[in-house]
Amino acid sequence: MEEEGLKLKYQMNKPVDLPGIGEHWVKLKGNQGWKNTNDNTIWKKDKLHHDHWDVSDRTGKKIKEIDFYGKQIWPYGTKNKNKRP
Repeated sequence: MEEEGLKLKYQMNKPVDLPGIGEHWVKLKGNQGWKNTNDNTIWKKDKLHHDHWDVSDRTGKKIKEIDFYGKQIWPYGTKNKNKRP
């Protein structure tokens, strides 16, 4: 019973729009990541920290970092620039 509760809790917290979930995701050749065809972004797992996705636009410029639960890591900018105005 407790195991079922944990599975349900995990499914409730899991966001819908992560790479590989849905028809609009295309797996890139090799182990390069995923492409979101809705907004033309490319999602790659961070090779240094292994704890988040690096999201870049179609030109390769990094837009944001998303953790594996779907939350943006630096929502107001990177590192020390993340304070609200």
